[in-house]
Amino acid sequence: MFPRLIHHSMPSLLLRNLALLTWAGVLVTADPTPWTLTAPQPHAVLQRDSRNAALVPLAGLFPAEAAVRSGDVIEGRLGPKEKWTSWYVVAPGEGGFQIGVTVPAGGPWPMELRIRRNREILAIASIPVGVGEVFVVAGQSNSANHGSERLTPKSGRVFTRGSKGWQVAADPQPGASGDGGSFLPALGDDLAKALGVPIGFIATGSGGTSVREWLPKGIRFERPPTVMGNVHRSGEGWESNGELCRNLLEKIQSTGPRQFRAVLWHQGESDANQSDPSRTLPGVQYAAFLTRLIHDSQSAAGWPIPWFVAQVSYHTPDDRGSDDIRSAQASLWRSGVALQGPDTDALTERWRDGDGRGVHFNGDGLREHGRLWAAALVPWIQSQPGIQSKPPSTITVQPAAGWPVVRPEQKETSAQAGNAKVLRLGHTEIFMAGGRPAFAILPPPTKEKTLRHGQPWVFYAPTLSNVPDEAERWMHERFLEAGVSIAGVDVGEAYGSPGAHAAQEALYREVHRRFGLSRKACVLGRSRGGLIVASWAASHPDRVSGLAGIYPVFDVRSYPGLDRAAASYGLTPGELSGRLDRLNPVSKADRIARAGIPALLVHGDVDTLVPIEPNSGAFAARYAATYPSEDLRLIVLPGRGHDMDLGFFRSEALVRFVIDRAWAGAHPR
Repeated sequence: MFPRLIHHSMPSLLLRNLALLTWAGVLVTADPTPWTLTAPQPHAVLQRDSRNAALVPLAGLFPAEAAVRSGDVIEGRLGPKEKWTSWYVVAPGEGGFQIGVTVPAGGPWPMELRIRRNREILAIASIPVGVGEVFVVAGQSNSANHGSERLTPKSGRVFTRGSKGWQVAADPQPGASGDGGSFLPALGDDLAKALGVPIGFIATGSGGTSVREWLPKGIRFERPPTVMGNVHRSGEGWESNGELCRNLLEKIQSTGPRQFRAVLWHQGESDANQSDPSRTLPGVQYAAFLTRLIHDSQSAAGWPIPWFVAQVSYHTPDDRGSDDIRSAQASLWRSGVALQGPDTDALTERWRDGDGRGVHFNGDGLREHGRLWAAALVPWIQSQPGIQSKPPSTITVQPAAGWPVVRPEQKETSAQAGNAKVLRLGHTEIFMAGGRPAFAILPPPTKEKTLRHGQPWVFYAPTLSNVPDEAERWMHERFLEAGVSIAGVDVGEAYGSPGAHAAQEALYREVHRRFGLSRKACVLGRSRGGLIVASWAASHPDRVSGLAGIYPVFDVRSYPGLDRAAASYGLTPGELSGRLDRLNPVSKADRIARAGIPALLVHGDVDTLVPIEPNSGAFAARYAATYPSEDLRLIVLPGRGHDMDLGFFRSEALVRFVIDRAWAGAHPR
């Protein structure tokens, strides 16, 4: 799916054409015509799924002055030995494209793209992307960059993600403390060799930290750690400032649900056998604190993240470890809270810096550290569903949230290609609302009745140049036959942020003034439109008579990811992460339930683009927990993904619900 579409330049982008110039991810023809790709990032590694493949986000923006026009075809392939296939057709007025490409495990693949107009190739680009195994790494110094020798991966298949994007995983690892060496290059090479796929890391380790410092803000404890940089006094005890936890959760959430394999936790030295005994953490508290961190990360991510916990407590030859801390770490394996990581306390003098007297690893120690982690991980990974299966032999293309894919063979001419996407029905009005493009589709005059409280209508989202589209014709025709209008406004990429409400408010006023539509509407969100309608319904429950969704997005962590959504909320990703309980549309399901707004959602159970669990599933769970009733219905389509199946767009249950609730809005109690 689309965990994150990050707007970075692409310095490694390779462009070729008769008169092409190249810089920072921009294609320039002799015209000149720039084309900016926004995803994927160069060297990105995406987590493979049970199909032994991954859905790779692919997106680009067309500047207004670009020569790209309606009917131009975006074609792609995984490398120069493959055949070009059509992946997207440009529609009228589009500012860009956004699709998902199912890519088999392996690589890095030299993915190539080109824009074609009939027989003319306008531009071509190549960007490396891998599908394999991704890990988040956390803990203290020996999980970070404090080894005595910097390592560099030798396989060409190991990468790491930092604040500037993906890069070769040469030490020091971005995102972790220290400027020395780490075990990640060695681990990555070992995993790549054993599993035959690229490896990606997201490092968050911080040297000298106690598990107490990784706790969420507000969790109190009696004994302070030796290093006090991340804790402060709180009454009679102590409390973490929550920064390490916040950073870890931000990294986890920014990937999207199930977009990495596991968290690798290597920590314990700063809780074991401290020189001041009052700062040593008892093992039972260590286990409780780490359990809290694990559970909080799983709750924040919206899926049961596997955690591997190593046995770590060694300091020096004179202090070879703590049985109490080691037992606490092992207790998490036995209880099922975590999985068993390596025992790195076994790496004594031979593997340590300072001529064997140090706590950090020398070069040989870093390599052995990586080998031990690989020995723990490989059998478990190989046991996961689908990993041993043969990757798909062909790639498939599906739409991103709200953006359908229309292939050239579906068009008779390039001129028809531009218009076939856009839904054309009956009496359609195009106008501006609050400075934003808006539409209203009105039923025939014979279907309208003069109602005291206005005509029934559907408040639709998202409104794009190509949505609503032809896939929805049958559904909207049923609405119109029932005397129900449809209206929507293009709020831009607002992702459910309150900033979209001004344009929605303008549409609401305008359709009432122009067309006499009712004061209450049934809102209908398709895909990312779910974010828009849920946010509006929660803020304006008195104007909503029902909420319907077709594979709706409700959780911004699921799509588009915090990194991309944050700007729409006027926040940094970290700030948005800290306010999700108030701002995330899925967290507002209880408000919608308390307002007595009925809801009906249709979602496929194998949707990898907008997974059902963190979206419709989470919304339904919160709604039902607040207001258990028959006013909520979740229809799950077995074996369906984020596609154009008739079960979504010709759902009698959904159409009847929308019509009934739209008319209920025109007859308020």
